[in-house]
Order: sequence, then structure tokens, then C-alpha cells
Amino acid sequence: MRLMRQIELLFSRTAKPSSRPTRPQRTRSPRAQSPGSSDEFLRSVWTSLRTEYYPDRPELDSYVVAWSARPQKRVLASCNIRRRRVVVAKELFEPTACRWIAAVLYHELCHAVIGEGVHLRSGKRQWHGAEFRALEARHPDIPAMNAWIRSGGWAMAVRAHRARRAWSQRKALSE
Repeated sequence: MRLMRQIELLFSRTAKPSSRPTRPQRTRSPRAQSPGSSDEFLRSVWTSLRTEYYPDRPELDSYVVAWSARPQKRVLASCNIRRRRVVVAKELFEPTACRWIAAVLYHELCHAVIGEGVHLRSGKRQWHGAEFRALEARHPDIPAMNAWIRSGGWAMAVRAHRARRAWSQRKALSE
């Protein structure tokens, strides 16, 4: 609950007053970081989740948590266990998708917790096996996030992000 309030505060501080309150405009968007550094906001969400769900695993704080430099279409986030790096799609910064940032980071945190202990089945790694699902079930927003993804929420966020980016590029060219 505290985490959702943090996210709401972020958007209330970065939104400009608008004549159309249904589509808040942000003055801040995810910025590209240097390759070895974390985004301040994502780092705080990651650390908050880690201390709440895995207080006995402080080594997970060494992960770099950053926004993706590339446009995403299918992947909301990814966790590279060997490099200790989590990359989150910038499209999650859309107003309709930002509520899922904590749940997505928790999903990636579960990957980090299991780490190299992923079991092989038929020669393939079971990244989302029974052990992973048991860990993931501890977060209350995971079922709702999965329903949002299945209902097309992620696809709509991607389209909205692309439309907003195209509009800002056209506006910059006309100025």
C-alpha cells in the first residue's frame, strides 16, 4: 500500500495542470541512465519490495534497476541474474500502466531470489515453475496485473506510449 502511494505521489508531482483532467501530462519521463547505474525511482521501489518481502536477502540490493533504452512491445521487464541487472520497459511509465510498476518489479525480484537455482526440465530452464509461482503469489497485485496484461492493457500502454512519443516529435519539428 505504501508503495502505491509513492507511485501516486510521483505522478502528482510531475503532472502539469491540464484542461483535460482525464489525460494528465507529465513533465518528467524515464531518462536513459549510464549503463552501470540505477534509476532513482525504480531503485527505491526495488529496495522497498526487497525489504518488505525478503528482509533476509540484502545482497539483492546490489542489482542495477534501470529503464530500458529500447522500445518494448512484449517484455515488461527482464532480470539478468549473472549481470545482476533488471531492465524495465519505459512504456510502464504511461499513466494507465504505472500502477503495475511495483508488481512487475516484484516479479523480477522473484527471479533474482531464485537465481541460478532454476530447475531444468527436458533440457530447458523452468523460469516460471512451481517454486517461482509460489514466491510470486505472495504479492497481492500479481493476479490483477496478469489479468490486465491478458485483457490488452499492456498492448494499449505500448500504443499510447508510441503515440505520445510521435506527437512530441511532430511538435518539436513544427516549433
